[in-house]
Formats: sequence, C-alpha cells, structure tokens
Amino acid sequence: MKNIIFLVIVALGFWWWQHSSVDDQQKSQAHEQIIDSFKSIRSNFSKEPLSVSQIREAISLHQAQNENLDKVQVYGDGYVIKTLPDDNKGSRHQRFILSTGSSTVLVVHNIDIAPRLENLQRGDQVAFTGEYISNERGGVIHWTHHDPRHHHPDGWLMYKKKRYQ
Repeated sequence: MKNIIFLVIVALGFWWWQHSSVDDQQKSQAHEQIIDSFKSIRSNFSKEPLSVSQIREAISLHQAQNENLDKVQVYGDGYVIKTLPDDNKGSRHQRFILSTGSSTVLVVHNIDIAPRLENLQRGDQVAFTGEYISNERGGVIHWTHHDPRHHHPDGWLMYKKKRYQ
C-alpha cells in the first residue's frame, strides 16, 4: 500500500511541475526529473526490499552514483535549486531538488514523521542521509527521518545547523 501511495505522490509531483509557472527550460528539466524518478521508483518497488541486515554503513552519494548502486543508504549535501509544494496525499512529504555539484537529486522528506525544513529556499545548503534510488537524472533520496518501527536505518536532514529526523 505504501508503494502505491508513494507512486501517487510522485505522479502528483509530475502533474504539478507540468502545470507550474516556470520558464520552459526549467520546466523541461523538472519534467524529465519527475518522469525518471517515477520510472525508477516503480521499477525499484517491484524488487524485494533490502533487510536491515543487508544494509551496511551509509556510503557517499557520489560513490553510489558512480557505482550505479540502488536502494542503499547514502550521505551527502547540496544546494537547493528548486522547492516543490508539499505532497499532502497519504503520508505528507516535503519535496525539493538539490544540486550536489555533479548531479541533482530529488529529496522526499516525510513530514508526518519528522519536522519540515521551515523557510527552505533556493540556494540553501542541506546535508542528508537517507535511502538512494537511482535514475538517469541523479536519483531520489527518501527515508530522511527516523523509522518508528526500527526496520530501516534512520535518515536525517541537516539544515541551518539543525538536524531534522
């Protein structure tokens, strides 16, 4: 059920971006990011999820991308290049795109479990640890919060010297 809700979240993000008022180049890049993220997430949810015992320590996002790894715990940081509206269907998620220098990643942060990053703006720096799902546009970072059921490694976001988990 959570997989379906997450796919709906991504689809709604795609629709919103398609109808947002940004210039054509930004709109095209955002459109492609959402489509690639949706395809990647859909294919990854058809795979068996990793158990906690299969997950080792977090690796750098750069390493995960270079080695084409998927569904691994990563860490990194970047600068916000676009904030997106919250997805309020099902579990609520704050969404934004980070530039990590060599790529971009879509961050999907569950604000029903962890506090939202207040006043997040373009250009702000955010550090993270969470689960990485790869795609051709840089990937998606989710699980940026603690796991209340203790079945998944805890993630977090660091913004303005405050840890959000």
